[in-house]
Amino acid sequence: MNIEPSNVGSEAPHPGMGHHHEIHFLVDGEPFETNQRDWTPSEIIKTFGDKDPAAHYLVRIEGHHRHSYEGKGNEPIKIHDGEKFQIVSTGPTPVS
Repeated sequence: MNIEPSNVGSEAPHPGMGHHHEIHFLVDGEPFETNQRDWTPSEIIKTFGDKDPAAHYLVRIEGHHRHSYEGKGNEPIKIHDGEKFQIVSTGPTPVS
């Protein structure tokens, strides 16, 4: 899913200047891409997870390490190519 149009087929006036590379990343295992590097965790939850940020928080997965953005939904973060995120519900977990 491409949230912002990519610049496929267009060239920057000077190589490496003014050209934004597409960032490919995963949210809950689903692939996404964007040209925008700066997001808040709440924007990622709403835009890519189609979930309510008031009832969810974002976790960045880095190998075996998890970085939680719980309580930091409006703090800007930079996303990088290949990153993985998981959206976690703050509500009760159903019991089977």
